[in-house]
Amino acid sequence: MDELSFAEETIDRMKDLYGLAGNHAVVRRTIISRIYYSAHHLSRYLLRRVGLRPETWRRNVHQRVIDEIHRQFVATNMMNAQMIPLLRDMRRNRINADYQLRTTISEGDVEDMFDMFDVYLNECRRLLEVIT
Repeated sequence: MDELSFAEETIDRMKDLYGLAGNHAVVRRTIISRIYYSAHHLSRYLLRRVGLRPETWRRNVHQRVIDEIHRQFVATNMMNAQMIPLLRDMRRNRINADYQLRTTISEGDVEDMFDMFDVYLNECRRLLEVIT
């Protein structure tokens, strides 16, 4: 399974889980984390499509992926510049969900993450039509 398929499948399963148990804080935190990682894997997929090998990176991998998305696609006007703050927001939300346990994660937070991912996925699909 490639990262695009993985991301799409993960989001579908997270939507199912949210429908079943989205009223539980632990589930909301898990969903936010999985949504972020779906976007991260999708980003890595794009980078591999242009010859980079993010699987070999060992330091600051998450930030480097965002930086390379900017360098490879945003700076070259192939991708909407709003994708970088969107990725940063998704990453920050994932860190909060995973580590800031005193922070309340609301249903609105989860829905915002789903919305951000949908925007990013659509932009990635558009980009893939150009680079493949």
